[in-house]
Amino acid sequence: MEGAVDGERVLSETVLHHLLDRSADVTVLVDASTGRSIHRWYDPSTSRLHLPLSPTARAITWMHPDDLPAVLDVMAVVAHEGGSRSTVARVHPDHAAVVGSSLMIVAHDVSASVPFGILVHAWLVDFDAAALEGAEAGVAMSSLAEAAPVGLQVRSGNGSVSFENSRFSALVGAGRDEVEARISAALDSTAIDTVSDLAVDGRSLRLRVVPTRDAEHRLLLAVASLEDVTSQRAAEGLFRAVFDGSPVATAVVDLDGRFVQVNDALAMICGRPSDDLLGRGFAEITHPDDLAVDEELLAEVRAGRRGGYQMEKRFLHRAGHEVWVELTVSAVHDAAGAISHFVSHVEDISGRKALIDMADSSEDLAYWATHDHLTGLPNRRYLDSYLTSNLGPRRRADDHLVVLFLDLDDFKPVNDRHGHQTGDEVLRTIARRLRSAAREDELVARYGGDEFVVVTTRARTAYDVSLLAERILGAVRTPIVGLTEDPILVGASVGIGHAHGDEDPAALLTRADAASYRAKRAGKGRIEYAPGTV
Repeated sequence: MEGAVDGERVLSETVLHHLLDRSADVTVLVDASTGRSIHRWYDPSTSRLHLPLSPTARAITWMHPDDLPAVLDVMAVVAHEGGSRSTVARVHPDHAAVVGSSLMIVAHDVSASVPFGILVHAWLVDFDAAALEGAEAGVAMSSLAEAAPVGLQVRSGNGSVSFENSRFSALVGAGRDEVEARISAALDSTAIDTVSDLAVDGRSLRLRVVPTRDAEHRLLLAVASLEDVTSQRAAEGLFRAVFDGSPVATAVVDLDGRFVQVNDALAMICGRPSDDLLGRGFAEITHPDDLAVDEELLAEVRAGRRGGYQMEKRFLHRAGHEVWVELTVSAVHDAAGAISHFVSHVEDISGRKALIDMADSSEDLAYWATHDHLTGLPNRRYLDSYLTSNLGPRRRADDHLVVLFLDLDDFKPVNDRHGHQTGDEVLRTIARRLRSAAREDELVARYGGDEFVVVTTRARTAYDVSLLAERILGAVRTPIVGLTEDPILVGASVGIGHAHGDEDPAALLTRADAASYRAKRAGKGRIEYAPGTV
């Protein structure tokens, strides 16, 4: 490009380039001598056109055949005369996202850089195609630039403004002086793309300046864009407040396994400042003996064979000791369905592990004689002893001991479809939820298989019992995510029995169990009371 840049040509080249940076559906470099594609820029995840994946497919295949002559004429004029030309064509029915949509076609001579080269740009347009029939490139580009969702300003080589759309003028408002100063500073620098944020009239704006220079670094032209990112900033601020303030240790991890975001809870578990974790790979803080399993499970998520996973592993604390954690990893997908990153939730289970190790190392293993090895909950032996103690002669007349017998609904299909390992993880999850839903002085036990029991002495009325039952049902019904590609849904049928006098524990459990069976027969997810319950 030589000398001063004509305003219309600036618009047809630079604004088009900027718009295509954001919304191009396809750009093709064509060899004018043969009409074949040299290269094609096409992102199927963002483009609204459905094109063949081959990068060298003929450029005309995505145009309606009846409109091809007009497109070829434009290319021929550009090949012989240079400059830019535009036309409108319909989308080929085989490749259109919406059959009958219009394509804005602009051909631009780039033979100075690529012999016989023509850049052909196309994107779907929403306005009436007939209104642009035969329009010159500058006029067409003016229409597009004026309708752009971002503010656009184009400057010529001497720094003067040759074009500014109404969106730019409206956004800049009272901040004109600051915006102009930032644009000038960007043009004085050697950066090829400058992005800065500023506040104007209570709004958050993002300014981007892209200059074009010659071999001697002289400015030929520049385009500045201005976007209102107020809502985006507000959403980011809300996310950051929730993320940072969460007591649950959480991290956002990129596809290479590096930490992109971590909160203070995770930093505390690792014994490192948050900034020290950013950019590190999770492998750096994982015990070597646990790394292979973690990486294997993550590879299965990347391959689409599972939606996430849960495992126990060891982190390496900065002080040198090991920290046992329970890790839950979920994949996050972009609009096109591809995995964009992973979210990890981490729970410090060192205390629980220490108790287990203590129990395992004791001489009589009394703890595990009365607790379930899968869930860590009290087992049936412990439950029988507890009920016997509370239903014996020392039981006061005003005690209100109530048993809730839970039989999980739709648990067998989980084992059948996903395997018993996943089924075991579901049982562990349900056990944790029941323990969280119950109060500290209420007993939660695993009766066996997919059956659990909750015992309370707090309930004085039927209303008290129903509140507890609904709270427990809600905990069970919440979808379980991270174990499989789709959330796992289970429920529970609940039978409730109220102790009578010195009733035998087995009889009380039998009455509550029979009530849960009636609840399941009546349609699952229900609550049934044994006769005589408060």
